[in-house]
Amino acid sequence: MRLAEPAWLILLTLVPLPWLLGRTRSRIAWPTLDGFEGIGHGRARLKGALPAMLRGLAMAFIAIALARPQTVGGRTRVAGQGVAIVVAIDQSSSMNTVDFPSAPDAAPLSRLEAARRTVSRFVLGRSDDLVGLVVFANFPDLASPPTLDHAFVLDAIRALRPARPGDDGTNLGDAIVWSVEALADAKPRKKVLILLTDGHNSPAVPHPTDPLKAAAIARALGINLHTIAVGAEGKLKETVEPATKPAKEGEVEGPDLELLRTLAKAGGGQSFVASDTRALDDVFKTIDALEKSPVRGEVRTRYREEYAPWVAGAFVMLALDRLFSAGWFRRLT
Repeated sequence: MRLAEPAWLILLTLVPLPWLLGRTRSRIAWPTLDGFEGIGHGRARLKGALPAMLRGLAMAFIAIALARPQTVGGRTRVAGQGVAIVVAIDQSSSMNTVDFPSAPDAAPLSRLEAARRTVSRFVLGRSDDLVGLVVFANFPDLASPPTLDHAFVLDAIRALRPARPGDDGTNLGDAIVWSVEALADAKPRKKVLILLTDGHNSPAVPHPTDPLKAAAIARALGINLHTIAVGAEGKLKETVEPATKPAKEGEVEGPDLELLRTLAKAGGGQSFVASDTRALDDVFKTIDALEKSPVRGEVRTRYREEYAPWVAGAFVMLALDRLFSAGWFRRLT
């Protein structure tokens, strides 16, 4: 319970007024039974004071009603749009590699599935921020622009699949450029790009963008670029497809850690490495702590007005006073 206009409570100082007026009112001398013993003087005094009490209570109820008592009717969260974030996820075929243990007794996950789950949890924790998604292999694609509609972003993450054979490759430069373009139109001043990949920069397209130039563009536009390398460096290649031939001795499939560190430094961010689901969760928790919203979401509270019972109580007190004054408390005026 809260009072929207508590200043009206000053009227409570008028509650004793009916009693004071009764004390100062002119009276006519009247025979009494004060000289007789055994007469209920206390009840008589209480009976005489009751009209003033009823009027005083009526005034108190009116004062409380004017102060507008309220109770909480519900709360609505209003997003603050503090940070614009785009997560660029590699969807090349190497992301199908199964080398992410999910739990001690559980089967390992593919890199792409681990990324899907971890990024989804990250999005759910950024309720005040615009979040977007870029997926890339040889060609980048804006799966979701930065938006507060996180349900749409989560649907785009769930729909993420490995690239088709004709699109297989890792084009880091164009992925950064597409992500920067998506962030350039976002309203928040603070902007963040998270690049998640497991491969070397190996675009099979004509005239790809140099990743270092793309990182410099991001930095010039005030966008913090963080890079995440998934999969252990030098680890033997494993695949989801059972019909795929086993990897040969010495064949590796891993990220270019040196390039990713250079990109993060050029983009004003940090570089991370994750080789299992716990490590990937820790990376996103670290980024979550680094990129706090300068504007927090507001929680608006709806209140229900509760003055009606007090108004009704005041009318009841006044009605009782009028009723009793016509009977027990009838007096000469």
